[in-house]
Amino acid sequence: MDDQTLTQLRRVPGVAAVYVVAGDAVAGATVHGEIGETQGALLAAIVGALRQAAADLALGELGEAIVEAAGGAVMAGTLSGGRTAVVVAEPKANLGMIRLEMRRLRRGAS
Repeated sequence: MDDQTLTQLRRVPGVAAVYVVAGDAVAGATVHGEIGETQGALLAAIVGALRQAAADLALGELGEAIVEAAGGAVMAGTLSGGRTAVVVAEPKANLGMIRLEMRRLRRGAS
């Protein structure tokens, strides 16, 4: 499933990198450019913090999160088995298309 997840999300125009985070580690990655394993570990920590915040605020399980910045965006979407897909998108990427693909992956894995 990780390879399928990486491939399907990487096909969306404007996606710079895709990670699959399991627990506190990166389980898989497809990267172009300067984003590497250190950044993957940082993204795993961010996903962990988002999961913990959702639980602490009694919001239930983390579904999706989007962080937008001047140079692009980071999107996280929960997958089956406690895994999370994390996408680093370029500034002009269509975040709606990425979000739809994440939801499609989540439904397909159920």
